[in-house]
Formats: sequence, structure tokens, C-alpha cells
Amino acid sequence: MFKDRKTLYYIGLFIIFLALYKVIDNAEHVWKGFQTILSLLTPFFIAFFIAYLLRPLINWLERTVLAKLRFRRVISMLIVYAVVLGTIVLGLTIVIPTVIGSISSLVQALPKFLVDIEKWMRTNVFETDWFIQSGIGAEVEAYLKTKTTKIGQIIQSNLNMLVGGIVSFSSILLNLVIGLIVSAYLLVDKEKFAAGSQKLLHGFMSDKRAKGVIEYTKSVDRVFSQYFVGLILDALVIGTIVFIGLFLMGTPFALLIALIVMITNVIPYVGPFVGMLACGFILLMVEPSKALWATLFIFAVQQMDAYYINPKIMGGKVGVGPIWIILAVFVGGGLFGIMGMFVAVPVIAVIITSINSYVDRQISSRLEP
Repeated sequence: MFKDRKTLYYIGLFIIFLALYKVIDNAEHVWKGFQTILSLLTPFFIAFFIAYLLRPLINWLERTVLAKLRFRRVISMLIVYAVVLGTIVLGLTIVIPTVIGSISSLVQALPKFLVDIEKWMRTNVFETDWFIQSGIGAEVEAYLKTKTTKIGQIIQSNLNMLVGGIVSFSSILLNLVIGLIVSAYLLVDKEKFAAGSQKLLHGFMSDKRAKGVIEYTKSVDRVFSQYFVGLILDALVIGTIVFIGLFLMGTPFALLIALIVMITNVIPYVGPFVGMLACGFILLMVEPSKALWATLFIFAVQQMDAYYINPKIMGGKVGVGPIWIILAVFVGGGLFGIMGMFVAVPVIAVIITSINSYVDRQISSRLEP
């Protein structure tokens, strides 16, 4: 119909601009539709994430422990999923109720803690001779009292929201169950999915380009899988050590504190520091006499993690310097929040590796006669 390729090009360009105009003109409706599609696909995103995390463990069981068995894929999946389901049941029956109870106790203890701070400030600062003689006592006291009340309201509001968020976990339980079921199908037929994807690439690209894309995808997969699996395993080890240590020390809210340390530990460099300060603040509210020793214990565990546990688990496979990691964490957190911090390191690792590979190829091509 269109013999002139230039005419066909301009028609295609016009259709693209028309589609973009319609999308921008109806941005609100498009965004709502996009959100609806995302919510419908949530179980499948969860399934992909679960399958991606469990795949290395299942592969390891198949290659080593169950290598001589006939149905090693099925048996390894049954073992791994039994552990996952047991962990979920443990979380629903013990961990979450305990954490909710701890947060509720903190919410109730917060007003008394703020009153105690105000009394301490009055006795040790506002009523001292040097402060009274300075002539700024009334203004500073009024300012601090206002700010203390405001800070208390903000903290209490956030704690209440956190409790509500934990309680609302039950609303996504169905998505989690569907995700577990779908992830099992993904893992059973993972070779078929991989073969189908490679066939699709060869169908739309030249063999050379398709092989390049496949090799690049494999390298990205190695970085992400090693990083995420290692990071989660490291966080579990640190959380367990902190819980056992604080429990033996008789520290209140040991499970909540260990959970905070475990979650914040997945954010490189910044996370452990934030988790340690948060735990110290919690203990100052409920039992100040143990706050210092518990904080020092958490600090010691984090140092042991930084210099021994993390290198043993992660193996330094990411290959990115500290400056790049800190920059990636801040940029990822600023753009995408907590999830951005979580994925920032492997993303920057892939980007730097890709740039280095490209530069090496360019240099090699110039050196060739």
C-alpha cells in the first residue's frame, strides 16, 4: 500500500505522537488504569520474586545433596517450600503478634518518656544558675516544649501507622499464597521458560546479537542473584545473633529490635547505623539502664558482620567501591524510597560492569591491526 518508505515513516511517527498526546491528555485515567493492572499482576510479581530467590537454593540441593536421586527437582522443591511455609506460619503465629504487642507498648510508653525528658531538661538545664542568668530561659523552654510535643505526636502517629501496616499484612495474604503457587510452576518449568526466551530472541535478532543479549542477561542475573540471596542470608544471620544476644541479656523487646536490625541491615553502610540508633532510642524509652550495653552489643555484631560474616557470605562479588555504593543508596532512596535503596547496589554494579566491558571492547578493537 505504501511504496514510499519515507511516507510510511512519517505516518508511523504521527501515530506515535498522537498516542503520546492522548496518554498525556488523559494522564489521570491512564495512571488509574496502570495502577489497576499492577494490582492485578501483584501475585505474579510476588511469584517471580519468590522463584528468583528460591532458585539458587533449589539448584544447590539438586546439584549436591540430592544429585543421585531420580526426582531431585521435586524433592528439592518440597524441602524448600516446606521451610518457606513453616517460616510464614511462624511469622503469622509468633513474630507478628509479638511485634504488634511491642509497638503498642512503645506507643503507651511514649508520653511518659517525653515527660521524663522535659523534667530532666528542667532540672539539669533550665533551673541552673548559668541558664537563668543568660536571660533566654523562657523562650528556649517554650520552644523546646512545643517541639517536644510535636515530635511526640509525629512519633506516635508513625508508630500507629506501623501497627496498622503490620495488621493489614493479612490483606495481602491471598496474593502471597497465589504467588507461592505460581512460583512453584515457574521453578518446575524454568528450563522451558529460558529456552522459549532464547528462541524468541533468535527469532527477532541476528544470532550474534541474540548471543550477546543472552550472555549479558546471564551476567546481570549472576550479580542480582548473588547479591539478593547473600544479602537476605546475611540479614537473617545478623538478626538471629542480635535476638539471641539481647534475649540472653534480658533486654526488653528483643524480637522487635532484632527485626529492626535485620531489616535495616539490607541497606549498605547507612542501614546498620540507622538500625542501631533506632534500637538505642527504643531502649531509652523503656529501660535506659540497658540501652548503652544493648547498643554496644549491636554495634559489635555489625562490625563482626562488616569484617567477617558479610565477606564470607557475599564473597565481595558485587565489585563496587564504597563511594559508588553510598551514592547509589542515596540516589535510589531519593527516587524510589526503601525499595530503591534495596536494589541500588546491584543496579550500579551492573551499570559499572557494562561500562567497563564496553570500554574494554572499544580499546581492544582499536588495538587490533
